[in-house]
Amino acid sequence: MISDHRYGRLAETVAAWALRMRGYRIVGRNLRVAGREVDLVARRGGLLVVCEVKARRSRRFGAPVSAVDRRRQQRLREAASVLASRDRSIERVRVDVIAIEGVSVRHLPGALPAV
Repeated sequence: MISDHRYGRLAETVAAWALRMRGYRIVGRNLRVAGREVDLVARRGGLLVVCEVKARRSRRFGAPVSAVDRRRQQRLREAASVLASRDRSIERVRVDVIAIEGVSVRHLPGALPAV
């Protein structure tokens, strides 16, 4: 069995692949933005997507998306705002969640309120 850390890194790789398959370009992984960590940052045209990746091997500790608490949501929105302010070509910003449970990958576009 692989460690939790390694499982999380693998989940981020799978999430990046899933975004690429949907036409996004990955512009950053595990970025530190204004003191906050962002799992993935992707771009498709003028859209910037800040993406939180949550993975669970099972539902023993709840659904992956339930781990994105209010504090984490606020940090993601703040990071998205900072990233958007750095590039005038960004027309829209969105915060997504990619939930991985076992072998199931769910991309939840706009899972968190708009920035």
